[in-house]
Amino acid sequence: MKTVEDHPIEDMYGSEIREGDIYYIFGESVVLEGNLDDYITEHLKGEIHLAK
Repeated sequence: MKTVEDHPIEDMYGSEIREGDIYYIFGESVVLEGNLDDYITEHLKGEIHLAK
């Protein structure tokens, strides 16, 4: 993980990216860590599972 001073203002879901936030870049898409589940299921067609 690298620290970036000139980071995007918001992710593709409109969530503000603030100092200390973790975000991911997938091609042209910027996704805040809190929105990663949504991105994975909507755009990568992934499934999220909870182990019992």
